[in-house]
Amino acid sequence: MSQIILGIDCCTRWTNLGLAVDGVILSEMNLNIGRQQASKLPELVEHMLTMQNIVLEDISAVALTVGPGYFTGVRVGIAYGCALAKGLDIPVIPLSTLEVMAYSASKFGITAVPLVWAGRGGVYAAAYCGEDDGLQKELIHPSFFEIDDIRGEISRLHNEQDNNVCCLCDDVKRIAELFSETPEYPLVHCIVSGGILAYLGTQYKAREVSPEQVRPLYLRDPDFGTFQKNIKNK
Repeated sequence: MSQIILGIDCCTRWTNLGLAVDGVILSEMNLNIGRQQASKLPELVEHMLTMQNIVLEDISAVALTVGPGYFTGVRVGIAYGCALAKGLDIPVIPLSTLEVMAYSASKFGITAVPLVWAGRGGVYAAAYCGEDDGLQKELIHPSFFEIDDIRGEISRLHNEQDNNVCCLCDDVKRIAELFSETPEYPLVHCIVSGGILAYLGTQYKAREVSPEQVRPLYLRDPDFGTFQKNIKNK
């Protein structure tokens, strides 16, 4: 029986959906619909499935980004993805926004540093490199970084990895403005690919959990809460 993975990501301003069947990306939708995520998600999922002659009951698992990102988007994605999985009695495969962003570069042997705008003069960031098995090795654990801190980490990687470092940004303009001067490494626009998300769901099947076990990866308190940053390097 085919393993059909539905990928769902709402952690940034984009809404990204994907389908993978037995490890092969079948289709994806990547749409910048902003605050319409909650109202449009069911319709978009239904449309994508219909285009591939797949029904909800055919889905084996939901690959779901759980953050970091925009607080509202993270909540919307988790609420819908987990409710859908619970209704279908299937597992959820939680993935971080950053590791999915990174895969588009790390699979080509590039050290990928995904950067997601976090406000408060900082970013959510991590770092990954590709492995021989086609997956990724985590070099910097997903965390909130003040810009000077992540700049130092990227410079260290830049030297260690023979200048083979690329920063993948969900919002290049705002993130570039945080740097006091032009960095020596490229800043490239990147969003979560719905297709890659679904594909990684097939590769990380061992992460399967029940919908009730899924937890958001916020990395910092909301703007109305007490500010805390969490930095951890591996």
